[in-house]
Formats: sequence, structure tokens, C-alpha cells
Amino acid sequence: PPNPECPPGTILENGTCKLIQQIDTVCPSGFVEEGNRCVQYLPANKICPPGFNLSGQQCMAPESAELESTCPPNSIFENGKCKVIKNIDMVCPPGYTDSGDDCVLYVAPAKECPPNFILQGLQCIQTSSAPTQPVCPPGTVLQDNACI
Repeated sequence: PPNPECPPGTILENGTCKLIQQIDTVCPSGFVEEGNRCVQYLPANKICPPGFNLSGQQCMAPESAELESTCPPNSIFENGKCKVIKNIDMVCPPGYTDSGDDCVLYVAPAKECPPNFILQGLQCIQTSSAPTQPVCPPGTVLQDNACI
């Protein structure tokens, strides 16, 4: 049987050529990719304790008070901002299959026969043969394509 051969950039696995491509990452609108997560930064709501008034970045009262920051649900306060974290959606190009960490495209392997053979169906058939040599009867010899 012919030896299967895969196109450049692919690998043969279980009789199938496998092309592996990085998964494109897509974050929802308004989010940015940070590592393997999608992150959205929102301004924190500035809240002063009861009896204090917000003035710029401070709560003003007879004595100064700490400014508290609250964030919407499903977010955390980090570096003065509210941080919303979502998982990255993995999107494979058309025709590719998501295999968890990679996008995989399966293609049929090309069949290739050794030199002087041609592929017929699933078999390699020899296309050239050695020239035939006449066989002389016992007691004679071949000379100039004649038995004497």
C-alpha cells in the first residue's frame, strides 16, 4: 500500500493529516485581554461615610475621613478602579475543530508511491519494467538477439 504523506505544516496522526493552528481569542466589547482572561475596567463609585461630603477625591467633615470605593457586583476594586473579569471565548477559524487548547483542521493525507510506481485506487502499480531477454533452449547461446 502507498505511504500516506501530509502537506507541509501538517502532521500525520491515525491516518489523517492534522493541521494545528493557534486559537484566536475574542473578548466581549469593552473588555481587554490580560493573559488568559478578558478584563473590563469601570470607574469606582465614590462613597463617603454618613455625615461626610465628597469633595474631589476626599470626604470632608469636621475631621477628614477615608474615601471608600465600591464596585458593581461581579467586580473587584484594584488600583483605584473596578475590575470585571470574564473568561475568554475561544474561536476557531471556519473548518477547524476546537480540541481544548488548539484549533485542529483534519485533511485527508496525500497518497504517494515510490519512483516508477503509479497510484491506482489504494495500490501502487509499477509503471516501468526491465526489457525482456530472450531465453534460449538448452545447449544454445544468445548472440546478437539470436539463439545459436
